[in-house]
Amino acid sequence: MVERVRAGGKLRETAREFHVSLSVIQRWVRHAAGQRLDRVDWTGKTRAGLRPINRTERAVEMLVVAIREQLVKASDLGEHGAEAIYAALLERGSEKPPSVRTIGRIIERSGALDSQRRVRRVAPPIGWYLPEVAARQAELDSFDIVSGLVLAGGVEVVVLNGISLHGGLVTSWPEHSITAERTASLLVQH
Repeated sequence: MVERVRAGGKLRETAREFHVSLSVIQRWVRHAAGQRLDRVDWTGKTRAGLRPINRTERAVEMLVVAIREQLVKASDLGEHGAEAIYAALLERGSEKPPSVRTIGRIIERSGALDSQRRVRRVAPPIGWYLPEVAARQAELDSFDIVSGLVLAGGVEVVVLNGISLHGGLVTSWPEHSITAERTASLLVQH
């Protein structure tokens, strides 16, 4: 890109040709200014500091980790998380302690967490345990009984509910009592 610009190509045309933004071309031309192309460091390392401006001071981070280690050993209730560390900082008279979330980030960055991060996996397809249902070649109806429902006037009701897995179609049969025989007849009717 820089070679093309140095050969007389316009910045915007070069950007369109290489499918990059104009600012990218400008940055690399500026980066290579006054140097032979075979001597330019093309690694693209930032010239800014490696530490973000808004990052918590190193001394505060070390204090957070030290307090965590003390709480792990000395806490009667076993509390040594971000909230417990925040409370300990307040007890020590820290004028402006980091927020609970920032303390959590400090603990994570320092590698002081007790366990590994939870891995969220994608849920299996609906009906995965039955190949025909998972392939949507068959439907599956699920049924359950809800008991202990009381209507106005003190009438107790038992309800047999059904729902189809793929279609989401529902059905309900309220009864005074449901026996196995009555359940079987309702299912055959369904």
